Amino acid sequence: MESDGGARPRRVTIRDVARASGTSITTVSVALSGGAGVAEATRARVVAAANRLGWRPNRRASALRRLDPRLVGLVYEVEQDFQAMLVDAVYTAGAANGLEVTLSGATRHHRERRCVAELLRDNVQALLLTGSELTDGDFAHLARELPVMSLCRFVRAPGVDAVVSDDQMALGQAIGHLRELGHREIAHVDGGDVSTLSARRRQAYASVMEEQGLSDQVRVVRGGSTLAAGAAAAHALIGEGRTPTAVVCYNDMVAAGLSRTLRQLGLRVPEDVSVVGFDDGPTAADPTTDLTTIVQDIDGIAAAAMGLLARRIAADALVAPGQEELVVMPTRLVVRSTTGPVRLGS
Repeated sequence: MESDGGARPRRVTIRDVARASGTSITTVSVALSGGAGVAEATRARVVAAANRLGWRPNRRASALRRLDPRLVGLVYEVEQDFQAMLVDAVYTAGAANGLEVTLSGATRHHRERRCVAELLRDNVQALLLTGSELTDGDFAHLARELPVMSLCRFVRAPGVDAVVSDDQMALGQAIGHLRELGHREIAHVDGGDVSTLSARRRQAYASVMEEQGLSDQVRVVRGGSTLAAGAAAAHALIGEGRTPTAVVCYNDMVAAGLSRTLRQLGLRVPEDVSVVGFDDGPTAADPTTDLTTIVQDIDGIAAAAMGLLARRIAADALVAPGQEELVVMPTRLVVRSTTGPVRLGS
């Protein structure tokens, strides 16, 4: 993976020393820390490789880890409510699996690639990635160095495991609920062009609409993942001159921004337009939003991911192409006040 512009040169890690000395990461960790259980000839070979590569102890990483660290690096997007909840679940699941978790938060000015570089300098033994910036090629490159898990985003990359929610089930639940309320004109505000997750949910929306006999009603509006994206989508829907009776959104933040802006523009939610979100984060449950939304099994996702990573780390081997695991978790719908029967005359 290319380094982020202006980033410091990549630090030599114990993984590099392990490759150079022909030993495992655990053996290198024990040998360099002076622990027992390593033959003197092996220790000498490890030390020689470390000196040749210019390895130096990482004080921050040393403070974070035990002798056998089993340290997992997690990259998450700071502004996303759902990912904040996911971080808490990952901590809990990590502890249950004997794993420690260290974080790096991605923001507008601290991008995902910089987060990954920082975690690699901390000598993490595995990476857990939740963001949308990295390409499948980036994932594949990282998976040649250490176990990599994609969380809540389906990735097609050799050596990369993934734990995701069932988007087809989720969109089926959302659109099925709206159909029971009499809606036919059901639009979708997507997550924009950056994330492959947005594309998967867009495809699931179109597929479910076809199954419901509503292919002629398919209508996708460009969105994103923020309140501002939802507000912009509301203006776009109104500006097209044909306001749908219901909208299914990429996530809760977009749905909240959409709902608030529709009301500011003089439309009632749900009397004029029903709105469904995705994630059931704090924004959805807030009484001022009270959003009908899709619930992802956060605890189940975290438990599946950390259990699989624990097995990968214990095996002390990279995931061979074709041996990746994909875990798909079920979703459920929670109904609140932003959905209601289709308005008369629609």
